[in-house]
Amino acid sequence: MRPEPENVQSLFITRYRHEHRVILLFRIGSPSAAQSFLSHWASTVNGGQAPKGSYADTSGSPLAPVYHFAFNWQGTSLLLKARNSQTMGLDPDAIGTDLETFFTREDNAPYAPSTVDDLSLNGLNTPENWWAADTDQSAFHIAMLCYFADEAQKTEQLAAIRTAAAESGLTEWQFPSFQDKALSGKIPHKGILHFGFRDGISKVDIDWKDIGEPGKVDFREVLLGYSNETYPTNPVNPGPWNDFVRDGTYLNLAWLYQDVASFNRFLKDNRAAAETQSGSADPEEWLAAKLMGRWRNGSALATHPNESPDQADLSNDFGYANDGDGETTPLHSHIRVCNPRDQALSAANQSRFAAGPPRLVRRGFSYGPPLEGTEDDGQDRGLIGVFACARINEQFYTVLRWIQRTEFSDHFDTIRRGNRRQDMMFGLRDKPRAETTSYIPSTNGVAPLKLPLSDFIRYKGLAIFFAPSLKTLTYLAGQ
Repeated sequence: MRPEPENVQSLFITRYRHEHRVILLFRIGSPSAAQSFLSHWASTVNGGQAPKGSYADTSGSPLAPVYHFAFNWQGTSLLLKARNSQTMGLDPDAIGTDLETFFTREDNAPYAPSTVDDLSLNGLNTPENWWAADTDQSAFHIAMLCYFADEAQKTEQLAAIRTAAAESGLTEWQFPSFQDKALSGKIPHKGILHFGFRDGISKVDIDWKDIGEPGKVDFREVLLGYSNETYPTNPVNPGPWNDFVRDGTYLNLAWLYQDVASFNRFLKDNRAAAETQSGSADPEEWLAAKLMGRWRNGSALATHPNESPDQADLSNDFGYANDGDGETTPLHSHIRVCNPRDQALSAANQSRFAAGPPRLVRRGFSYGPPLEGTEDDGQDRGLIGVFACARINEQFYTVLRWIQRTEFSDHFDTIRRGNRRQDMMFGLRDKPRAETTSYIPSTNGVAPLKLPLSDFIRYKGLAIFFAPSLKTLTYLAGQ
């Protein structure tokens, strides 16, 4: 059985050109009233690979608002219970039981103590400090992802959505630190995020034909309902729940603060040390590239090891097999940790990920004002990340674990304490027994750069949702 791209909420398989992004979080009061809200707004959700407003759309038509929906298990269960019939041949009670069992397993709940410990979410990064004061994370029943062309369209549409939500008994969780009182921001000019790097380069090209096309990712990395031996995605067995989730995905929502001042200070304070290895490149730019694995214009170190090209090279056709020691792209650089590409995994991880390292479809946006210099201005800024996958623990949580401790490949054993080091950009330095210095090998005979790393990011929220297919979304809306 092959997937139906037209049945997939398009946000998770294509990219849109809209500049303004908002994520609204609602709590359901009356399930039947909530269905009246969904029956209207869900009817506008796009499916497929080339909907209007996406980069794949060549029609040149004006950018209309784009909406997509996801639900946590409590919200899904409430909507299921509001069903009065078994439309689509689905049994609401059977689905609800399976769904609750799955989502309440501790390895899938981000705020469960075992998950918090497993992901090394200590200190300021613990769930007690997530979201906003007195926020009940389990009450994020509905996540509505909204894309707008401009400020005027955003203002008009948000007012209409909020009025309709209130009339349908939905309570919105608002965030006072954001201008729109919701998780909101925009795609910045030329895609340059707060740390100065170009975003949106690495893309997941999905193998829809299920023929193992080289360079493409198995659709089972993203979509539910097509379990096989290589991708034993839950639910494995045929039945009501499998029919319910087919062509859906799990949406992992992350709110990340970026300490831009600290990052800029790190580059400036270590400029002299970097100068011993940076050659003709600016030492601070060279050091930033080594931490990320790309120059700030997006060009990969793997293909441009010495300096950033004048014209950005956004090709993703590269690997690390010929760079086993990380002399060109450091082993602990961000893009290499999050996607090791052709770098060999450890035996245990090779068995676990026989088809290659886990992949995620990443969407998201930047929020907060830009900052230059090394002095913090007290403003909140960072990223709202949306990560789609079919296996929460095996994909999303695995990447977060690798970021905190790099023990997933035997290559790390070639350097001192290599398997206790961290992603140099996104690691949390208070992880017990972690090696919190950089390791940037030299190509000119001088010692590797072992520089003390700071916390450049902080978790301000994690939440897990189910983003259903269009058919299932219609079903949940009571239609």
